[in-house]
Amino acid sequence: MHVSINTAIFENEVKKGKSQLECLKSLPEKLIDSIEVRGEFFNEGKIEEELEEIANLCKKNGWKLFYSVPQELFNQEGFNQDIENKILIAEKYNISNLKYSLGHIDIRNTNFNKLNDILNNTSVNVTIENQPNANGTLVEMKKAINYLSDNHIKLGYTFDSGNWYWINENPHVAFDELKDNISVYHLKDIKNKNTMMLNDGNTDWKYMLNELDQNIPIFLEYGIDKDKVVDEMEKVEEVLMKR
Repeated sequence: MHVSINTAIFENEVKKGKSQLECLKSLPEKLIDSIEVRGEFFNEGKIEEELEEIANLCKKNGWKLFYSVPQELFNQEGFNQDIENKILIAEKYNISNLKYSLGHIDIRNTNFNKLNDILNNTSVNVTIENQPNANGTLVEMKKAINYLSDNHIKLGYTFDSGNWYWINENPHVAFDELKDNISVYHLKDIKNKNTMMLNDGNTDWKYMLNELDQNIPIFLEYGIDKDKVVDEMEKVEEVLMKR
C-alpha cells in the first residue's frame, strides 16, 4: 500500500489555470496507488477529453483512477438521477470509484430498489462522504450508514478526516465509531479550522492510518505547495511502510 493523491493538492495551480492533467504529469516519480480527480476542477466543455488523457496516464503509471463528484447522492426527491450517467462515464474511462457527498436521505421518496439495481450492475464502486454541514454530523452519518447497511445498499464510505472540524465535531471520536465502515480515507490535518501540513495540526492521523484496514486507500486531499508535495507524501509513506 502506497499513498494516493486527490487533485485537491493542486488547488493553487488549478486556480492559476492549469488542468488536472498538467498537474498530474508534474507529480514526482514516487510510488502512488491511486489518483482521485475532482469534477469541479474540469473545464466544463472538455471533461471527457481530459478524462481520456488522464485515464491513459493512469494506465501508463499503474495508478487506479477515482472521481470525486461535486454533488450530493441523496436529496428530498430521492437519489441523484445523474448517477447513471456518471457510472457510464466511469466505465468508459476505467474509473474504479465515484465519490459523492451524502446529502439527506428521505426514506419516503427514495427508490432504493432502483438505486441498488444501478449499483449492483456495475463494477464501479460508489462511496458517500461526510460533509461539513448538518448532513455530515456523526449522528447523521451513523444513522445513514446503518440504514444503508441494514437495507443492503451497495455503497461504501469515504471518511474525510478534516470535514468534522468545520462543524465542530471531533474527528477522532468519529473515526473510532465509523472506522469499520470506511472504504476510502481522505487525509487532512487541521488547526483552528485551517488546513495545515501534516504534523502541524491537531489530527492524530498516524493513529488513524494504523487503525485502518491495509487495503483502504489513503488520499492526500488538501492544497500543498509544489515544493512540499514530496515531503507530505513521504510522511504518509513512512507510516504505511511500518504498518
